[in-house]
Amino acid sequence: MSLRGITVAITSSRRASELANLVRKFGGIPYIAPTIGIKNNMPLSSECNQFIETISDQRIHFFIFMTGVGVFNLFQNIQKSHRLNTVNEKLQDTIIIARSNKPKMELRKFGIKTNFVPNFNTIEGTLNLLKSFDVKNKNIGILWHGDSSNSFKKKLESQGANVFDFSSYSYSTSLEQENATMLKEMGYDYIAPNEEKIERLIQDIMDGMVDSITFTSPPAVKEFFELAKRNNKFNSLKDKLNNNVLVVSVGPSTSYMLAQFHVLVDITPNTYRMGPMIKELADYVSSY
Repeated sequence: MSLRGITVAITSSRRASELANLVRKFGGIPYIAPTIGIKNNMPLSSECNQFIETISDQRIHFFIFMTGVGVFNLFQNIQKSHRLNTVNEKLQDTIIIARSNKPKMELRKFGIKTNFVPNFNTIEGTLNLLKSFDVKNKNIGILWHGDSSNSFKKKLESQGANVFDFSSYSYSTSLEQENATMLKEMGYDYIAPNEEKIERLIQDIMDGMVDSITFTSPPAVKEFFELAKRNNKFNSLKDKLNNNVLVVSVGPSTSYMLAQFHVLVDITPNTYRMGPMIKELADYVSSY
């Protein structure tokens, strides 16, 4: 199996270098143009205070942690304020749900044990997990990734739950230096996004210089196409992707976001991970 020298665009920021190495391993040419970065919600100390006040004043029955970066960002600041023991004590009787193993590992670093991880690391997977419980009149906390889901919150509220949500960062087409340092501390070999790189990627797609494009998160999709819209290139970009470029999605949530922009997905791996994603692309290319 081989990528046969095709050019593969990489829109991931945090794991761009790792993805590029995988593309090279399978005989492809990586084109790195991250479309997503993160920035702190300011002031973060205010978000920490709200988080601590809420879990102190309310009996939180379930707490859902969506992302490892969010956990690290929030709890690192709580630790610096010398209130980590208080938080751990308040969460002792709370059922802790990590959307994937990434937030689970970060929670462990701060002494918090995860009770459940959904089989599918998506919002729908989390909802399916919660079906095992009666959430009526229960208090549910959510620490979001860089973007929140009103539909997820409304579904929980429609079942009678009281939802308290928080976020320690938001998405951006740039990467603040403070957050670059934070990602490095977490072990990510990140590559910072910027609008010029994204605009160049869009033009190169239009010029037929890109054979395939990979997306590893819904926000990476959203920021990419929102920028194309701002530059009045969305329709031509969408048509080019649907007719001339292999569009690769790492999993259902990312595919759903692509569908919102009317972009067809050609390849999704059975296992929603980067390695299987590139292998699946190589299998596809090799079969033609």
